[in-house]
Amino acid sequence: MTGNIEVQVLLELIRKSATEALDEYGKYGDGVPSVYETNTHPLDEHKMSLRLKKAIRNLEGACDQLCATLAPPLHTIVNRAQDYYWSCLRVAAQNKIADLLDNTTGGMNLESLAHESGIEPSKLRILMRTLAARHCFQEVSHDVYANTRLSLVLHSHSSHTSYIDLLTKEGQESAGNFQKYLSDNEYSQCNDSTHTVFTHAVKDTGFHGTVYDWMKVNGDRRAVMSSSMPSMNSVMGTLSIIEGYPWEKISTVCDVGCGNGSFVWSLLQKFPQIHVTLFDLHETLEAAKQAAGCLAQELQSHLHFQPGDFFKDSLPKSVDMYYLRNIIHNWPDKDVLTILASIKNVMGPQSRILIHDYTMHSFQNQSPHHSLDQAPWPMLPDFGNGSMRLHYQDLTMLFMYNSKERTLEEVKNLSQNAGLKLEQIRDLGETTVLEFGPA
Repeated sequence: MTGNIEVQVLLELIRKSATEALDEYGKYGDGVPSVYETNTHPLDEHKMSLRLKKAIRNLEGACDQLCATLAPPLHTIVNRAQDYYWSCLRVAAQNKIADLLDNTTGGMNLESLAHESGIEPSKLRILMRTLAARHCFQEVSHDVYANTRLSLVLHSHSSHTSYIDLLTKEGQESAGNFQKYLSDNEYSQCNDSTHTVFTHAVKDTGFHGTVYDWMKVNGDRRAVMSSSMPSMNSVMGTLSIIEGYPWEKISTVCDVGCGNGSFVWSLLQKFPQIHVTLFDLHETLEAAKQAAGCLAQELQSHLHFQPGDFFKDSLPKSVDMYYLRNIIHNWPDKDVLTILASIKNVMGPQSRILIHDYTMHSFQNQSPHHSLDQAPWPMLPDFGNGSMRLHYQDLTMLFMYNSKERTLEEVKNLSQNAGLKLEQIRDLGETTVLEFGPA
């Protein structure tokens, strides 16, 4: 039995990873705050540390594997099957519990919190106990609750509550429908974007189309999806590309499928020499134009807004860098090939494409020359639970779009079919940046 040895190695990996994380907190402040404090640290929101992201990836993977090794198997499986925490987070966010607790000193008693939130007291007690058990809120004395560093994320003024709303409504409705969908051959044997797990869940309403079509007729949910994007980008650490790529050599960028433009604002503040074309659907660009007001006037002059559909309309020609973040994972292979071929047709000899997305790691050990990070033994090479959000995102793409997060080889094959060649890989801890040039 090798379990004893694995446990000792995992314990050492946990110690090492935790020490690295503490070092990073010390670089940017006075050390890591307690989970029960409400004073935030720069690394909580405003600073991006690649070293911290990789340390947490190791830590989460090693801790989960340690518990799965030492606990009886049934204990672990039942814990995973019975996890209703997402439901409690949704209620807390929708009822603005964190906002209510902000207005108190020393916490709020259950009766007052029930009155303010509109939740019946005995049911609220169960909700708050469940959340506090994993440090989101704390019971400071009997039936008196206060915020914690985690619960501050649930403030209604942040984009995080929109992201939680999206994940716990459309996401969980799809997840609950997964088995039923797989049993319906009309849907499950089809790979187009109108026959997804989500569209199967809503088909009894008479709807037929893609998730994007559904959002068009459900404007409130489309607004939630749009406002959740900054939060998704934050948790993915997508702004780490600003520090992890030599943008000082770049003069022109096209942000393909730019969304609300949040990446561009951060890029220009760091590299003001760049001129950016923001390319997206007309209605999306209107929101981006309004958001551009956060930039200084001289930087706003570096922006060009070009409405268009990358399946139908031409992109700007001979731009230095075509940047696609969280784009290709939304589409099946044939559509991705169309997008990449469309860009290839307008590239100049020096143009490059950056695809910034999740990349699925292998569960098998790769050669030492493989460009993606691999976890140390005895962890799974893909970091196991340390990369679990990648697997959840893979399921989300399946549920919503009949798409997927792709392996490095899958992206390379698609790019080769579009006349492109992979030139460089950057592993950013959670996401990956793949750079392509003309073949």
